[in-house]
Amino acid sequence: MAIAISQAVLAHRNSTTTFGVPNSDAQLKFHNFRVTGNMISGAAQQHKKRLVPLRRTDAMSQAERRNYQNLEDIYRAGAPDSFQQIAVGGLDENGDPLFLRLNIGGTSFMILVDAILRSENTTFLSKFVQLTHSARLKVADAYIKSEDAYYFQRSPTAFEAIFQYYATGVVHRPSEVCPASFLGELDFWRISHQHVGSCCADVIPQKREEEKEEEKVDDTTFDKLMFGKLRRRMWTFLERPGSSMQAKAFELSSTLFVAISVMGLSFGTIPDFQITQYMPPQNETIVLPNGTVMMIEKIDEMKVEHPAFVFTERICIAFFTVEYCLRFFAAPRKLRFALKPLNLVDLLAIVPFYLELLLTLCGVDDRKLRDLRWAFLVVRILRVLRVIRIIKLGRFSSGLQTFGMTLQRSQKQLQMMTIVLLTGVVFFSTMIYFLEKDEDGTPFTSIPAAYWWCIVTMTTVGYGDAVPATTMGKIIASAAIMCGVLVLALPITIIVDNFIKVAQDEQQAEQQKIDQSTEHLAFEAMLAHED
Repeated sequence: MAIAISQAVLAHRNSTTTFGVPNSDAQLKFHNFRVTGNMISGAAQQHKKRLVPLRRTDAMSQAERRNYQNLEDIYRAGAPDSFQQIAVGGLDENGDPLFLRLNIGGTSFMILVDAILRSENTTFLSKFVQLTHSARLKVADAYIKSEDAYYFQRSPTAFEAIFQYYATGVVHRPSEVCPASFLGELDFWRISHQHVGSCCADVIPQKREEEKEEEKVDDTTFDKLMFGKLRRRMWTFLERPGSSMQAKAFELSSTLFVAISVMGLSFGTIPDFQITQYMPPQNETIVLPNGTVMMIEKIDEMKVEHPAFVFTERICIAFFTVEYCLRFFAAPRKLRFALKPLNLVDLLAIVPFYLELLLTLCGVDDRKLRDLRWAFLVVRILRVLRVIRIIKLGRFSSGLQTFGMTLQRSQKQLQMMTIVLLTGVVFFSTMIYFLEKDEDGTPFTSIPAAYWWCIVTMTTVGYGDAVPATTMGKIIASAAIMCGVLVLALPITIIVDNFIKVAQDEQQAEQQKIDQSTEHLAFEAMLAHED
C-alpha cells in the first residue's frame, strides 16, 4: 500500500511539471494583461490582480486528463502489437499522404502525418501517431466512428496554437486565449516553449537561475567538516529564518538593529541633538597693525554626536560583528561566503567603525586630521560608508530583493536609457552653450557647466537654477524636455512590466514550495494512517 501511494504521488508530480515549468492548470498565475504605451500607473494598480495565484481545486483535479500518462504506459510496456510502421514521408500503400484526424472539443482537425513525424519526437502527437488503432483508443478520450477521428476533451480555440505548430513550426498564442490556458495546452501536447514565437514569448515564465552544484548547501555539506553538526545547526539558524521561531526572531532582531543604527546615524546629525566639544587650547601668533606680535590662546569648538547616539552605534556595531563572525564560522565555504554581495555589504557596514577606531588609537584625533588632509578625507569616506548598512535590509526584505532582480533583468533597458540620455545631454548642452554664452550673467559658461541644466531638464526635474534667456535657447530647452519624456517613458514601461513578471515568478516559486510541503505532509499522513 505504501509503495502504491508513493507511485501515485510521483505520478502526480510528473503530471504537474513539464520542461521544468509547472503545469498551468495547477500552478501558473498569468492573466491576460500587459503593460503597453503610457499605462504605467495602470500597471501599478493592476499588478496585484495579475499576481493572484491560480490555486488547484477539487474540480480541477477531477477534470484532469491522464492521456499522456496512458501514452507513456504503452511505450514503457513496449508491446509489439501496440505500434505500427509508417512509410517514409507519411504515405500510404498507394503513395497518398496520410492524415491524423482529431476531434478537439467538437471541432475537427486534420494534420499531415508527415508534419507530425518531422516535428520533435517528444511531442504527444508524434508518439500517438505511431500507435495502432487499438492502442490509440486507450490514449484518446473517445473515438468517433462517423468521422474516423480521435476525440480529446480540450478547448478547440486553444488547440489552434498546436495546429499552427505542425503547420508552420512556430507556436502563436490566440489573442482570445489567456496565457495560463495557452501554456497549459503546450504542456498537455508536450510542445517545448522554445517553439513559441518571439511576438508571444512575453507569456513564457522566465527560467530561474538554479544554484550551481558547488554552491548548494545541504545537510550533507557539513558531514566532513570540523564541528560539522554545530555548524550545520548554526547555518540553518542564521541563513534560514523559516526553519524555526527562534530563527525568525533572530532575523527580526537583526532587522531592528539595522533600523536603529540607521535612525541613530540620521538623528545624530540634527544640531539640536548634538553637543559642543571644546578642543584643547592652542597658541596662535597674530600681528597687529602697528607691528606688534602677540600670542593668544585659541580654543576651537565643534559639534559632535550626543553620547547616547555614540553608545547606540557601538551596541549595533557589536551586534553586527557577532552576527558576521557567527555566519562566517558556520559557512562551509569561506571564500564564496565572503565574496557574496550581501556579505560584502555586511562587512562594509562594520569595517569603517574599526578603521576609525584604529586611527583614534594611533593618536590621530580630529585636530590632526585637519592638518592631514588625506587622513581627514579617509575618515570622511569611512563615516559616509556607515550608511551602506541600510542595504542590509535587502537580506530580510523580499521587496528589495524583487527590486534588485528587476534591475538585473532590465539591464538592457537601463543601458539604452543611459546611452540615449547621455547623447541628449551632450547634444542639447552644446546647443544651449553656443546660443546663451554671450548673454550677460549667463549660467552657461561652458559646455560641461550646461550638463547640469540639461540633466535636470531632460529628467523633468527642472530646478530653475539655470534657465535660457534667448528665444532660440527656450526652443532648444523645449525640445530637450520633450526628448526627455520619450527617453524616460519608453524604458520605464518595460521595467514596470519586468517588475510585475519578477513578482509573479517569486509568488509562483513560493506557491510551489507550499504545494510541495502540503503534498509531503499529506503523503506522510497517508503512510502513518496505513501503518
